[in-house]
Amino acid sequence: MNPWESRILKLGDSTVLVECGPMRMFIEGSIHGNLQPEVCTRAAKEAIGFLEEIAQHMNEMKKPARRLPEPPRHLLIHSMWSAVTAVGDPDLTPMAAVAGTIADAAADFLASQGLTRVVVNNGGDVALRLVAGETVTVGIRPDLSAEQVTHRAVITSEKDIGGVCTSGLGGRSFTRGVASAATVFSNRASIADAAATAVANATYVPSAAVQRRVADSIYPDTDLKGVEITVSAGHLTEEEVFTALAEGVNRAEDLVTRSLIAGACITVQGKMQCTNAICGLVQRL
Repeated sequence: MNPWESRILKLGDSTVLVECGPMRMFIEGSIHGNLQPEVCTRAAKEAIGFLEEIAQHMNEMKKPARRLPEPPRHLLIHSMWSAVTAVGDPDLTPMAAVAGTIADAAADFLASQGLTRVVVNNGGDVALRLVAGETVTVGIRPDLSAEQVTHRAVITSEKDIGGVCTSGLGGRSFTRGVASAATVFSNRASIADAAATAVANATYVPSAAVQRRVADSIYPDTDLKGVEITVSAGHLTEEEVFTALAEGVNRAEDLVTRSLIAGACITVQGKMQCTNAICGLVQRL
């Protein structure tokens, strides 16, 4: 039985909102320009089911992925486990990919119904499905604690990008780094979600301006028990900002080299840097 209240709302002609427990998802889809709100409503109902399925395994998924046996492939938790295992950070749990995994599952459902342009935004973690000729413009926030969108990425079907996910200070999840945002592009949102967590974590720099605490001292039910996370980052020196950006970009470039992601853009205290492959993709508004 679902312990969470849920609701599904149509927002205008093009968007369906579904809220259930921790999930707040916006779904849009069309077939060659013709909006498909009814099919999107069906996808919203499916998304609630996806969340309920994962919730049954939540306690196990809060353990580091390297300590877990491979889950059965027919379960969504396999996508979470697989994404985190591929990214490779030893302390990441499958929960680092939960939002992207649910977004992927909803997007895959819509694609299976013949939709040619799909956008599923699960709390800022976005899954895309585009057939030839379709395009999506994704806004990029350089600071997760602010609403301002300052950059954009125009994504076409040829780019093989199916997920755009962001992690950092001020976001919904804890981070070990000092990046205000690390946005990752990949062919799957599950991979982008896990990778964004890893890239944001890599931006940590030791500094008197950075305050850290053990995660479970803030939230006892966290999946990061015993792990120090960043609570706040005061004014960093220019050298500290440069070091943080370099560490984040290096981590992202490693994931690019391993063909896990297409690239990333990282912001630390107003300074943004992108990996080489997507420098031309991310544009200032």
